[in-house]
Amino acid sequence: MSEKEQWYDNKELHAQITSLSGQIRDLGHEMRETRTMIKQYNGLREKIEVVEDKVEKIEALTEGKKTFAEAIRLWGGWLFALVTLAVLLIDKF
Repeated sequence: MSEKEQWYDNKELHAQITSLSGQIRDLGHEMRETRTMIKQYNGLREKIEVVEDKVEKIEALTEGKKTFAEAIRLWGGWLFALVTLAVLLIDKF
């Protein structure tokens, strides 16, 4: 094969360029779809973070109520005894 001989004729080159153009167009379409999916993912991630914050607040509130109820249960008897003692002392004097 001499240096002046062409590897491909014009028809073959045109077919390859057309094929590559189609592939590039397809890649562009896939890139747009990927960007759309990433935006959707980021939006869902933000929503998940908001829900996680709300769940943490609800759990903290529930734990606070539970702790308060437990404190009343533990100290309620002592408080009742103290009030009863005060009433008895006031009756005596």
